[in-house]
Amino acid sequence: MSRIHFVVKEAAKVRYREQARREGKSLGEWMREAADEKLASARPRRFTVDELREFNAKCDARRPPGAREMDWEEMKRIIAKSRIAGLGDI
Repeated sequence: MSRIHFVVKEAAKVRYREQARREGKSLGEWMREAADEKLASARPRRFTVDELREFNAKCDARRPPGAREMDWEEMKRIIAKSRIAGLGDI
């Protein structure tokens, strides 16, 4: 196991230690859990296949009747045209 050292104000250290004590943990354990929670919340969430199907169904339901989803090749042409048009602003 390795160690990590970082500098905090004494008042912050006291607050951290007190919170750890209230939770029945050592300061080190409390800090590790806080760091792990921070990492977990920063990771992109993976969607399940069912969640993706549900999302697609909701998108399809919002499409006006008779409207079609744009062809990908058509969409790429529109994006490229927009990029080129935007270059005149530089």
